[in-house]
Amino acid sequence: MTRYKTRNLKKMIVRALSVQTFISFGAFYLGVTIYFATVDELIGYESPWKDVAVTSIMATIVLIPAAIVGRRLAQDIVSALPPIAAATHSIASGDYSVRVVAPPNSFEETYALTADINAMAERLEEVQVDLKYWNSAIAHEFRTSSTVLLGNLHGLSTGVIEPSPELFARMIPYVNLLTSMANDLENLDFSRTHKLDLNIKEIDLAVVAETVTASTEHDLVPASIKIKRQFDRAVCLADPERMQQVLSELLNNCRRYAPGSTVTVQTYEDEDWAMMVCVDTGPGMPAAVRDRASDRNWRGSDSSQRVPDGRGLGLAIVKTIVDAHHGELFIDTDCGRGFKVTIRLLKHASGVERI
Repeated sequence: MTRYKTRNLKKMIVRALSVQTFISFGAFYLGVTIYFATVDELIGYESPWKDVAVTSIMATIVLIPAAIVGRRLAQDIVSALPPIAAATHSIASGDYSVRVVAPPNSFEETYALTADINAMAERLEEVQVDLKYWNSAIAHEFRTSSTVLLGNLHGLSTGVIEPSPELFARMIPYVNLLTSMANDLENLDFSRTHKLDLNIKEIDLAVVAETVTASTEHDLVPASIKIKRQFDRAVCLADPERMQQVLSELLNNCRRYAPGSTVTVQTYEDEDWAMMVCVDTGPGMPAAVRDRASDRNWRGSDSSQRVPDGRGLGLAIVKTIVDAHHGELFIDTDCGRGFKVTIRLLKHASGVERI
């Protein structure tokens, strides 16, 4: 990138005014000297118009350099305004991808202003992306939960499903998830799109896993998925509803992308970490694209073919929640050998109320 020598506008104005004053004073002094040395003797007669004419000539001589210096300074200042005005108009119209390029040899203040405008546009662009992601994520969660609830309610209304305490217990986590999503919608604004509200408590991931698997197992039957439980104590500081959401997303991924597989859910403690593992025996994905599996809206080519209506949000939501807890997410997969997700959270995490 070409670097230009910058100029300070304040110093430039002071310098220009000083030069203008010096030139004006010099021109006036020179004019007066010439007048009294030569012109006054040549004209030789007294007239009230003579002084007016001479004064006008002196003023003209003084104003000419002032006008030249002022015009040049004004051009330097105004030259930066058209690109700035065009950029702000585009930003106001909703195009946050625009960036301002200051003209060469602009003033320091111009470079600072364009840098601030570009930073604002960049932040607005990030917010726009985040809002789009969160809207998609919340819609995804609503769609998943409402589908399960609607299926159960339809079964109850037609008599296919008998009402029972176990059935209602399975439905409660989905209702809680909808409540959590409604709170996210209520709290979603421009200043907090990169933040996730958490209700931190001391929880046992084994209890979370038991709750989720018990409520989800029945809904996995149509996909011929069997769940194996290996729950050991795994106490940590976390948001219980968010961790239920994490495991629900993982099991929902298994239902969509690994039908007919056996899913093993594990919880245990490993030194300073509380661990939760979900591994299936499905087709998995190539190891070469493993690092992109949790990217927003990214889907492997084979996944797109097998599940055309997917949106690539499940693992992205999981990663967002785990990151909010300052935890770690590991994905281990290989084509034809299953898909394994490992989540580990610190037993005594600090500063996880909000990111």
